Amino acid sequence: MNHCVAMNHTNEPQGIILEYIDPLEKFKGWLVIDGGQQMMSAGGMRVQSGLSREHVMAMAHNMTMKMRICGLPIDGAKCGIDYPPSAPGKRAAMTRFLAAIRPYVEDRYSMGPDLNTTMDELEGIAHELGMPSVKMAIAKAQGMDMASFLARYAILSQAAIGGWSLSRMRAGFGVAVAALATLRALAIPALGARVAVQGFGNLAKAAIIGLLEAGATIVAVADADKCLRAKPGQTLPLAEFLEHRGTLLPVTATTNSFEILNKEVIVSQDCDILILAAIEHAVTEANAGLVAAKGVVPGANLAITLGGDEALFARGVVALPSFVAGCGGSLSMKGLFAPEQPPSPRQVLDSIAEAMNSMVERILLKSRLQKITPTQAATLLCQGEGKVLGQKPYSPASA
Repeated sequence: MNHCVAMNHTNEPQGIILEYIDPLEKFKGWLVIDGGQQMMSAGGMRVQSGLSREHVMAMAHNMTMKMRICGLPIDGAKCGIDYPPSAPGKRAAMTRFLAAIRPYVEDRYSMGPDLNTTMDELEGIAHELGMPSVKMAIAKAQGMDMASFLARYAILSQAAIGGWSLSRMRAGFGVAVAALATLRALAIPALGARVAVQGFGNLAKAAIIGLLEAGATIVAVADADKCLRAKPGQTLPLAEFLEHRGTLLPVTATTNSFEILNKEVIVSQDCDILILAAIEHAVTEANAGLVAAKGVVPGANLAITLGGDEALFARGVVALPSFVAGCGGSLSMKGLFAPEQPPSPRQVLDSIAEAMNSMVERILLKSRLQKITPTQAATLLCQGEGKVLGQKPYSPASA
């Protein structure tokens, strides 16, 4: 297969950049390993029209911040292709790209899903290419034989909450825990707390499940087309919604309990917590004044711009950085691979909760004491974290 791949290896902050030009359709793709000094890097793959090299670099650096705040000695990474996600050739395009970056996946890049990709999709392509997993780099970095790695990795497919597997729950569960920790900082009880959710992909759904388990009330949910908001005195038919496998809210659900509104309404929804689990730059300096929530928890990458973050802080709205709320997936890998004995799915979720609660508490305390934004506080806490080279990525020592 004649892949046209140009590689740029540097000692600059951007680390390793691979640019891929597809031999059949001429679209571009990129793999960015931010820093490139650790034994392993980790981050998701996305399929997005208009994706650029610069945006993949920004996302990879955001992943590095996730690793640092988690105290993990792992480089941030991201990859993706500039390709229409609804095009019939999507899977074939992903397969050609994954084949091109295969040496990195086998050696040092632990891949996960991102926008418009799923773990099942990625693993299916890996198996077609004769690879045991898109996360096989973990085995090398942890010093595990492949059979032991695959046995531990299989725990991700086990049920964690209800019929939802640990794989589907882990990232969104972290967002839910971050939201609950923010509620505690605001002295708002979780039971009955009003939460609005932007997004209806796997991240958003898992966050909703985690919040419902804690007794919170979901008052509105928005997808790429619309916002569904509970009518006064009514509740959303979330059980029906969550059974739906697509990323668009089903309008065939019980309709007498909610209003169908413009999708932008979600940002201005009157609530305790607004969760951003869909797109980048959902809150900017231009629309930050519309936010009516007391706290904003961005699970999606780069969901709040720098200007939006500062504008929210000036208004007294507590906004976590996305590299904190969105690091549940990274924390789950430590919870899965660090213990000497294989953990249960619930034990992995509990480890996410313990780490996330500690992070949010430290960040918001530092923010309050120093009168700086939570993002600034988290960035300061990241300095000096996770820089020990040659250490296994997931071990009790990396706590």
